Amino acid sequence: MSIHYAAWPRNRSVTVLLRTALWGLLALGCSDASHRLGGERGDAISGATHSGLCSAGADVEFIDQMEDGDGTIDMTAQRGGAWFSFNDKTAGSQLPAADAETFVMSEVVPPRSGSHYAARSHGGGFTIWGAGIGFELYSQKAYDLSRYAGITFWARRAPETASALRFAVTDSATAPRGGRCQTCSDYFGSDLRLSTAFRRYSFTWDELEQEGWGEPPSDSLDTARVYGVRFQTDPIEEFDFWIDDIALLCHAD
Repeated sequence: MSIHYAAWPRNRSVTVLLRTALWGLLALGCSDASHRLGGERGDAISGATHSGLCSAGADVEFIDQMEDGDGTIDMTAQRGGAWFSFNDKTAGSQLPAADAETFVMSEVVPPRSGSHYAARSHGGGFTIWGAGIGFELYSQKAYDLSRYAGITFWARRAPETASALRFAVTDSATAPRGGRCQTCSDYFGSDLRLSTAFRRYSFTWDELEQEGWGEPPSDSLDTARVYGVRFQTDPIEEFDFWIDDIALLCHAD
């Protein structure tokens, strides 16, 4: 089965330049240790007390814990999708490769609070809109997330690599397959600035925003028709980032 992804529109390059300039200004006033994004928290989300099914009263419901080491998300609440790599197809390099048959999780050394595996992508040299990784929630069909409050995950980067990472959720209003957008792929998400240590990021759905170049613009994420999740780097820079323990928030906290 082949999966095709639309390239970012040209005017996203302007957004990338503005974002880079903004992070440069932020760096003057705060280090990796002190830079806190909206929605970020540092507490653990594993453990029987807090995780499980939202319908059974849990605080979080895992999408993928990565501990099985394979490239598919957990088959919970009728979800069933696969991780993939993607890039702008310029002369860069990326692992796992975008054309790889399977996506293999990477070992976390040393383990993070009992977590031994995470999704990782590393490479660089792409020149148009960059590269990234992501997953589908339901084999390229829309999945209903409206009963959940938001999403949470852990992320880090390797030393001497890009800290910028765009986290985004693809829905029927912004993805080409939804048939509702003219200029597509301006997904709802948030710009992250990763540290070399794992940090937890949590967002309610209303905290996610478009970058502003998609047409027509959307008022909010269509949580009833979500396709998947993406993590994307900017072009040129070397990148090496890790994503772990991604889960759905059962209620706003």
